Amino acid sequence: MKGLLSRALTLATALFQRQALVWDGTCSTGVHMIVARGSTEPDGYGRIGVVAQNASLLIPNSSIATIVYPATFENYFTSYATGASEFEKLVLQYVDACPDSKVALLGYSQGAHAMMDAVCGNSDDGFFVSLEFQKALGSQVIAIVAFGSPDFNKTHPWSVGTSTGAGLFARKNITACEPYAARIRSWCDEGDIYCDLGSDRSVHGSYFANYTLDAAEFIAERFNSSDTVVDVPTTTAPPTTTPTQSGTETTDGTTTETTTDTTTTSTPGSGAGSFNPSWIMILSMVGTLMIWTELL
Repeated sequence: MKGLLSRALTLATALFQRQALVWDGTCSTGVHMIVARGSTEPDGYGRIGVVAQNASLLIPNSSIATIVYPATFENYFTSYATGASEFEKLVLQYVDACPDSKVALLGYSQGAHAMMDAVCGNSDDGFFVSLEFQKALGSQVIAIVAFGSPDFNKTHPWSVGTSTGAGLFARKNITACEPYAARIRSWCDEGDIYCDLGSDRSVHGSYFANYTLDAAEFIAERFNSSDTVVDVPTTTAPPTTTPTQSGTETTDGTTTETTTDTTTTSTPGSGAGSFNPSWIMILSMVGTLMIWTELL
């Protein structure tokens, strides 16, 4: 067992050495993943990077780049709107240079909120889904994965997890992103204080233990079956309406978010690719440890 873990650690280390925080200009023959960390996580992959890591194991020659944005609670709306704009910027930059490559978007918590605004639009901040970005979503963005997004609404066709409710900033208008419904998965579990308006603070950090492999396999399945191009409208799609601000506040009035440390011990899903799921689980745990070591 010790030798197995040692080999897994070596493989995981090699993987992260191949992944750059900033896209290096190389077009990937696998999937190019753009990820956004959660609130208050240091610059870098954040915990959502473990999902991208596992997807890389299932899809050879993949790459990972990160969204650079504040990810702060102070000026939350400015922070996540910056993240949304960065998603569009990095996607368009990549697809312009690599028109035959495939792209996946991943976000956790505030990073997921920013990602979903990039895809679905936000009217109050004057942020619209440009036609150019819609074309990229329709032709090259093959998967969109969200964990614990405050815009969650169980009525959305892409909603998964145990939640039967809606989040702090539940999205009501999904007109702009409905054409890509099959490409989106948004996980939220009952009790999450941000995506479910629950009261269990531990839930918000539990997605990496419960759904890492499911999310990675979803990306791989989408990669292997993404030949169909989604037609986009000829005009800019209607933006969504931003809900009024609410949430948990501190005594000084600032919005707070609490996550808990987790280890990635995903339950194997339906299986994708030829990689042995037991190896993926081991590498996933190692990847989580590596990320938390980096954060400490």
